[in-house]
Amino acid sequence: MVLYDLFSFRDADKILESKGLLQEVKNVMVNVLFVKHVAIQTWFQKFDWGSEHYIFKETKWRWDAFKDKVAVSIELSLIDAVHRDFLRAILAHKQGKIDALVYVTSMSKEPKFQNVKRDIEIFSEILDVPILLIGLEP
Repeated sequence: MVLYDLFSFRDADKILESKGLLQEVKNVMVNVLFVKHVAIQTWFQKFDWGSEHYIFKETKWRWDAFKDKVAVSIELSLIDAVHRDFLRAILAHKQGKIDALVYVTSMSKEPKFQNVKRDIEIFSEILDVPILLIGLEP
């Protein structure tokens, strides 16, 4: 069983709740047996989330899961990917393509939940997209 922690930025939890998606996200986390990208993405698919959803038609960038204007990014290995993902989310949010971002990471490996949470707080002045940060611990 995997344990998880949540941090809601700019009322992301309330946005997901209003869309009926917060409990689905929590159910995904409860059902995941391994902190592995494919395992997490597969559980989102089981709850009828689309996968590999294109962010912008001009690029090959994709969200790991997507449903009702809520994007999911699963990042378990690249600390440098965090800021790139935030930039993509800011632009998608400004263009009205997403209402919130669910960001899934690890509690023990980079990018660590606490470090991502710190970065969200540091960049809060320019980070206008609601983010539900989830840290997973095996």
